[in-house]
Amino acid sequence: MPDKILTDDWSAYDDRKIRDKRDSAKFSCKESWEVNYLVKIVRRHYPQHTKLQVLKAIESACNNLKTPRVRKEFVEMVMQKLC
Repeated sequence: MPDKILTDDWSAYDDRKIRDKRDSAKFSCKESWEVNYLVKIVRRHYPQHTKLQVLKAIESACNNLKTPRVRKEFVEMVMQKLC
C-alpha cells in the first residue's frame, strides 16, 4: 500500500527540502507544507480517505516515530494507520 505513495513524484518536495538545506529523506511533522504534501499524495491514490482521516494518521505517526523521521518509514506507518 505505501508503494504507490513512495513511488509517486516527490520532486517538488525534494526540491524544496534541498532549497531549505534540509535532508529530503527525512519528514518533518512541524512543517505544515510537508504534512499537506503527504495528504495530497495519499488522497490522490486513496480518495476514499478523507483529509481528516489522513491528517489523524499523520499525527499519530508523528507521535509514534522519533525524529529524525525517515520518509519511507514514516509513510509506511501512516499508511498502516489508514488500513
